[in-house]
Amino acid sequence: MKYQTWYMRPEWFREGIRGEKPDPANLDATHIRLKDVPPMQPFEIVYTMMQGENWSPNGEARPLIEKKGLSHTSMSVGDVIVDETGQAHIVAKSGFEPL
Repeated sequence: MKYQTWYMRPEWFREGIRGEKPDPANLDATHIRLKDVPPMQPFEIVYTMMQGENWSPNGEARPLIEKKGLSHTSMSVGDVIVDETGQAHIVAKSGFEPL
């Protein structure tokens, strides 16, 4: 099983970065599933791994980001990780919070 990384849609980015919470049952409305990653605890490892300088140091992710219609490469406040049980966790200003 893998973790799903969901990045905010550009039209939701302002709300998400300010701390508004998406509906985990309708994540497609506000987020786009970017990619799956191996399950790792704590989520901070996934967050670090999903920073642009780590997973796209030379711009390798740019085609994927553009294809998905996203505007940011690095995981940010408001983005979401869905764990192997299906529980969504939002990147908060400090750590992660379950949705």
